[in-house]
Order: sequence, then C-alpha cells, then structure tokens
Amino acid sequence: MTNYEKGRRFEYRVRDLFRECGFIVIRAAQSKPIDLVCLKDGWSILVECKTKKTSLSKEGKRELMEIAKTSKALPVLAY
Repeated sequence: MTNYEKGRRFEYRVRDLFRECGFIVIRAAQSKPIDLVCLKDGWSILVECKTKKTSLSKEGKRELMEIAKTSKALPVLAY
C-alpha cells in the first residue's frame, strides 16, 4: 500500500468519526493544508490528517492556523 493510500484511508476513518458525531464532512480536494471541513450546529472544524510517517511542516501549521483564525474555525491535527 502506498503512502497516499494509507493517508487516504486514515482521512476516511477520521471523516467517519466526525460523521458518527453528526457532522457534515467535506473532504477537500488536493487537501493542502486542510483535509476535512466538518460542520455542525454553528461549529466549523478544519482537520489536517497525518499518518505516523508524515508530519506537518512549520509552513503547513502556520497556514492551517491562519485559515482557522480567518474563518473562525477550530483547527485540528489528527494523527
């Protein structure tokens, strides 16, 4: 299994967890810097998913935090 396939599989697991909690989940195309956008009852959560073999760069963290601040969303880094 490729790293892409492992990452996608993990994104789907995280997506399914949010859906089980009643969120509407949108998987972002080309997913940089956000993999999932989760919405429920006025909450907006931006999720970046990383497997054990990958990490989020400093630039990626900065970009995630900036987008979250601008959109008043909660940033989440899922490992």
